[in-house]
Amino acid sequence: METLWQDVKYGLRSLKNKPAFTLLAVFTLALGIGANTAIFSVVNSVLLSPLLYKDSNRLITFRSNQSPLDVADLKSRNQSFEEIGGITYQPLDYTGGAEPQQIMTGQVTAGYFKTLGVEPLMGRVISTEDRQGGEPVLVLSYELWQSQFNGDPQIINKEIPLAGKVYTIIGVMPKNFVSPRERVEAFAPVNVANPLAAAYRGVHFLRTYAKLAKGVSIEQAQAEMQIIDQQFAAEYPEENKTRQTVLFPLQERIVGNSRTPLLIIFGAVALVLLIACANFANLLLTRSAEREREMVIRSALGANRLRIIRQLLTESVLIALGGGALGIILAIWGIDLLVSLKPDDLPRLNEIRVDRVALLFTLGLSVITGLVFGLIPAWNASGNNLNDSLKEGGRTATGGFGKQRLRSTLVIAEIAIAMVLLIGAGLLIKSFSQLRAVRPGFNPENVTTMRIDLPETRYKEIARQNQFRSRMLEEVNAIPGVQAALVSELPLGTDLLTHNFIIEGRPPVAVGEEPELLTRSIEGEYFRAMQIALLSGRDFTAQDTDKAPLVGVVNESFVNEFFDGESPLGARVRWARDREVNWITIVGVVSDVKYFGLNQPEQSALYTPYAQSGREWKRWMNLVVRSQSASANLIQDVKTKVWKVDPLIPLNRVRPMTEIVSTSLAGERFNTLMLTIFAVVALLLAVSGIYGVIAYLVTQRTHEIGIRLALGAQLRDVFKLVIGQGLLLTIIGVGIGLLAAFALTRLLQTLLFGVSASDPLTFTMIAGLLFLVAILACYLPARRASKVDPMIALRYE
Repeated sequence: METLWQDVKYGLRSLKNKPAFTLLAVFTLALGIGANTAIFSVVNSVLLSPLLYKDSNRLITFRSNQSPLDVADLKSRNQSFEEIGGITYQPLDYTGGAEPQQIMTGQVTAGYFKTLGVEPLMGRVISTEDRQGGEPVLVLSYELWQSQFNGDPQIINKEIPLAGKVYTIIGVMPKNFVSPRERVEAFAPVNVANPLAAAYRGVHFLRTYAKLAKGVSIEQAQAEMQIIDQQFAAEYPEENKTRQTVLFPLQERIVGNSRTPLLIIFGAVALVLLIACANFANLLLTRSAEREREMVIRSALGANRLRIIRQLLTESVLIALGGGALGIILAIWGIDLLVSLKPDDLPRLNEIRVDRVALLFTLGLSVITGLVFGLIPAWNASGNNLNDSLKEGGRTATGGFGKQRLRSTLVIAEIAIAMVLLIGAGLLIKSFSQLRAVRPGFNPENVTTMRIDLPETRYKEIARQNQFRSRMLEEVNAIPGVQAALVSELPLGTDLLTHNFIIEGRPPVAVGEEPELLTRSIEGEYFRAMQIALLSGRDFTAQDTDKAPLVGVVNESFVNEFFDGESPLGARVRWARDREVNWITIVGVVSDVKYFGLNQPEQSALYTPYAQSGREWKRWMNLVVRSQSASANLIQDVKTKVWKVDPLIPLNRVRPMTEIVSTSLAGERFNTLMLTIFAVVALLLAVSGIYGVIAYLVTQRTHEIGIRLALGAQLRDVFKLVIGQGLLLTIIGVGIGLLAAFALTRLLQTLLFGVSASDPLTFTMIAGLLFLVAILACYLPARRASKVDPMIALRYE
């Protein structure tokens, strides 16, 4: 232990005497270790760490939604679940503040909180008694309690107006509690907030979670669910004929599609670390060459090879630990930057941090880096003897031809790895560019959207809903330069509504196997406001009221899928589940609109007038407002007009349509940005590696260059000599990198859109870029070599 301490003290003195070398080596490793620490923290928090719920390893979720009656029956029939509960989400109007607003509520069954194993910070949670009594009670999230009620410690049993009812606050949730997969501000009993749907078994709207009983596997629970599915299908054939329950671990469901991109980014940042380590090893080789005589003298004084290796490894580990310490700071900054980007499809964003596990990862990574990549330089430096050193080193005290080959090999490896990362980034950039060029089927410029939900207590009657929509559009359209309309679900949003349907005159199909299409209700000149092209037929008019024959407008995909491109005008369809036969006549065809993402295929859709929806629960709408130019007062003007019709109606999710389009690209933008950043860092490290090796070789060959110049060599010959060395390394590295990229970029295929993983243009351009920067990296050493004074060079050392 005393000897180790001596090595540490000597190593610190040695590094202090070479501050430029020490700082360069520490910073080089800090880039690689910091990037790895940041991405490991993301991977650890999102993929590896258990969810912040009690016994989270036993939590599962259902692929399909359940009805409240199904959840109650499942609790009494199964033997596999310790607890089971469900939740659905609905914004409710709150009129107790400065202006009307909406609170996103989670409408839950009594077992929801027990399943997640969470206790309230204050008061109590929703229980079976609340479900049976039907009293309007509310549990606040910690954030809502703080923001809306100033953290009032006497909040329990206070009453607030919500959606036309008076709710009694019975509890407050703890600060760190987050509902799975959705931001929730308050919780209410599902039968109180949504009594009609809760009483009907055929409406499956609850996201359902369960906790496996101790000792029960998910496979055993799945087998039992198959039996219960058969029982439900037999007892309730109309609502559950095609029932097929599939169970997933909750963490797997939350992680979703983020696993593959995160692992690819983690792999990319590991390659960045390899480049940094190769640079680090090259720096150590250069340093060991400078210390060659020191090592020979130490050996001559009695130090054996193992002792010298241990001393040099101690120094490399000290540098790596310094890089790790600086890397942690860079990682914290990097995570803050990542979180500020707010990638919408990255789950558990609020849990990402540099925790104890990440710190241990950084410590281990630093020590391993120092040992592994310091070993070869240490082994080479410890193997010198005086005679060999004089024979091989000559007048320049060079590192020897063997060490030159090792340095060149490391640079080739850097170039090859950088090539892989740059091609991967290039493919994602081209893919993202292709995606941005996709036309969404509408013009999002100068369009603002707002969500409106009519409270059931005041707008239960369809006639009153229609009256509100008509008057509101009339008022908003009176604003100069404004064109407003309504749609039930926005394109590229998260809302989804589909119907099974039947086409008149087609052969009948089995119940449950009817074709399905998206449905949208609209009012006003929606197609004109969104600039969706009307291809044939007509738009809806003021005559398409609830008293008139039902009409609909379909999109191109519907025509191609069900009419083989022939005109569907005059054809009739109806909903497959309606007890009454109400035929809808197709009167128009519009162009396709991207509903779920610019990289997703178009789907068949049917638009119907709000006035003919005929469903009293369809009280939600999105107001789309196209203005001639951006106006800071537009939103307030629209609110004023809406509140003129009803002063208690809140307007929520106020967003430009361009923001919605941009948000739909958040995942692709995040993946592209991350890989591009790491590719640029890799390129810079590789360039510095090329520069370092060529500059060192120029220093070694100063005497030779002086002789060449003295014998009549031209400057272009010197340039050719120096740059040729760099280009030779680059050619070999690029060749290896192209082969590796051709194999590894296949992993990116699922992330690409409109571009092949072996896109020849990308491969060629990246190879050209690397050759260009290699020439630039070699230029400065070549320029310095061309200015060598032959007389001084001949006296060099």
